[in-house]
Amino acid sequence: MHRRIALITANTDTLYQTSMIKAMSAQTAELGYDLIVLTHFVNYDKSSEYLKGDENIYSLIDCLSFDGAVVDLGSFYSHSLAAKIEEMLKMKGVPVISLDYKSEYFESCLQNDREGFRRLTEHFIKEHGFTDIYCLSGPRDEIHSEERINGYKDAFSVNGMSVSEDHIFYGDFWIGEAKHFAERIVSGELRKPQAILCGSDYMALQLCLSLMKSGILVPEEISVGGYDGNPDVNYYQPSLTTYSGAYLENTVRAVCRLHELISGKPCTSTVEPRSFLRTGASCGCRESNSQSADISQKMLDNAMRTNIFMHSDYSSAMSSVKDLRGFSEAMLRNMYLLDASGDFFICLCSDTINETGSVEEITKSGYTCEMRCVVNHVNYRGDLTPRDFQLEYIIPEELIIEKPRTYFCTPLHYLDNSFGYCVRRYCAKEIVFEQYYGEFCQIAADSIERVRMLTHERYLNNKIQRLSERDILTGLFSRKGIISRIDEMCRDGSCFGVLYNIDDTEEKKQEQGEEYIKRIYVSFAQAVNLSCIRGETAARISRDEFLIIGKCDGSEFPEQLFINTLKSNIKMIEKQQSVALSSSTSHFTAVSEETVGAEDFIRILEEKLEAGRSSKGFAGNVFLAKIRELHDNIYEEPQCDWNAAAESERLGISQSYFQHIYRKFIDVSFNNDVISARLALAERLLVNTNLPVSEIAERCGYTEPSYFMKLFRNRKKMTALEYKKKMLGSIT
Repeated sequence: MHRRIALITANTDTLYQTSMIKAMSAQTAELGYDLIVLTHFVNYDKSSEYLKGDENIYSLIDCLSFDGAVVDLGSFYSHSLAAKIEEMLKMKGVPVISLDYKSEYFESCLQNDREGFRRLTEHFIKEHGFTDIYCLSGPRDEIHSEERINGYKDAFSVNGMSVSEDHIFYGDFWIGEAKHFAERIVSGELRKPQAILCGSDYMALQLCLSLMKSGILVPEEISVGGYDGNPDVNYYQPSLTTYSGAYLENTVRAVCRLHELISGKPCTSTVEPRSFLRTGASCGCRESNSQSADISQKMLDNAMRTNIFMHSDYSSAMSSVKDLRGFSEAMLRNMYLLDASGDFFICLCSDTINETGSVEEITKSGYTCEMRCVVNHVNYRGDLTPRDFQLEYIIPEELIIEKPRTYFCTPLHYLDNSFGYCVRRYCAKEIVFEQYYGEFCQIAADSIERVRMLTHERYLNNKIQRLSERDILTGLFSRKGIISRIDEMCRDGSCFGVLYNIDDTEEKKQEQGEEYIKRIYVSFAQAVNLSCIRGETAARISRDEFLIIGKCDGSEFPEQLFINTLKSNIKMIEKQQSVALSSSTSHFTAVSEETVGAEDFIRILEEKLEAGRSSKGFAGNVFLAKIRELHDNIYEEPQCDWNAAAESERLGISQSYFQHIYRKFIDVSFNNDVISARLALAERLLVNTNLPVSEIAERCGYTEPSYFMKLFRNRKKMTALEYKKKMLGSIT
């Protein structure tokens, strides 16, 4: 087995973290190590069943063998989780480097913020001739904050200028203090300087936006600089002048230092990411398009992949599987949704699926020593053969390759039930971590839960209905299960409740059958489960009623964030599973008082429900149904001559307003939706027929095959024939 270095980090779906991991992967491969990345999806400082299941991935610290670890504790929002990870690594007894974070237990490797910020400040002094420059750094007495201030002072000193202490301000490295700082300037509390240098790119970007919104021109009236070179803000305007690459240099130094601690030998072979000053429009310099082209391409690629994911039938396919083999087959059919550069594995605990039908306690903490790989997709080919292996290998031993690779290990769970984990395997240059990957994995976990429910259905019907706190069909809490949790949540302060009702189920049952109604319940429960990311707890308290409870956050409408999230997820589920949820649901809310018990709290909401049924006063936007119908028609007949002008005239509204409400309701522009529908048809025809490309182009509504082929290549990054060959060879 290869030597291994573990990286424990969060937020790996950002370009910032991905670029950092790429640099680390290149350096570990250069030194002959596999890189094992342990990460979770919901980086949130709360406690819930869902978060327990998500954070269980870090139990692999105890289970896996590795020679050393780099821990990025600064990326974790939960201080309790960060402390737990530190304790686990202490007990592990291997060398550990704390990346860009001051640890009392491990050697820290901190990026050279002082030098970088000095070079940033000197650009504003030397290139622009500024002398009146504010410095807005991070929290007081925080090492990165103070080092950036020291770099600011160094630049003034080197250039023979004095520093005024009233030009130095402390912030939060985030957007909140940037907004407040802009308000102080706009109000006149602070006079306008020539320039403001911020301790992070997000602070700088928000400062620019807040100033411009208030009528202060950037850079004409105030120039602004950022720090970090964060690629995630690259596509916002104005483009930032910032110092870039220091975090990549520091990442490589951390790996090299860890290698020295592991081997006792100096690191003689290193990759060399370069830190540099990146100029942009925020300081008045001419923007370099070439510097941002690579990041922009990555943004575009991710947007295209996300669009394909949103319009796929992946969720619908996964919700209809009936057994474990069907699950594996459905997963392999949908591998096209993930970037093809990485291999993919799903590894389950031995107690996840019990084929005997008996009910056993499923793993909630850690993983079983014996694991089973039920999905493996390697080199564009899938394999349905289940493989048992020992946990210490991460994946089946026979599938481990000779050259060093990077393994992303992410949790696979339903609430706090840990099913196992997913693994993405890359070489250093290929690393891509889609923003929707967490949702992709959660849909897989929901599908596994469905298989479990079907396997145990008869047993659970006899026992769970009487004793369990879970609803058998959806896996959410039952009425009994939620009552104790309401009392517990309200004991520590007020909480909100949202009661959703699935309307007209008896009529739909007569029209489409009982199985369709069950599908609606399960689909709605999936949308609810995907939305409970801030500590909310959900239950199915009766046949048609779903209750969601959450802690109040001090806002006027504490439930609105959950409602908006659920609306978005319902749209996705509707598109993927062809079920009508939005038109079938109504919701009512209430905020608890400390004297109200759980039963009274539910009664208040149910009384609102009954009053709502009587009033029948809940009408949606007049255009919503028409826009959704148009969207469905486009995907039914994409080859038609769809025209925004004609559709807006048919609705009796202006073309600009039509474009506005279409994007609002469908989350994509009308023209892009038509293109996506046509290319989706083209993909099906390429894979399922032997038609020539010219005829496929015509069937998709394109009279010029050359235009179709150019559009296909631009969207898919390959020709139509290359796509056909790839997809036909993707599943054995």
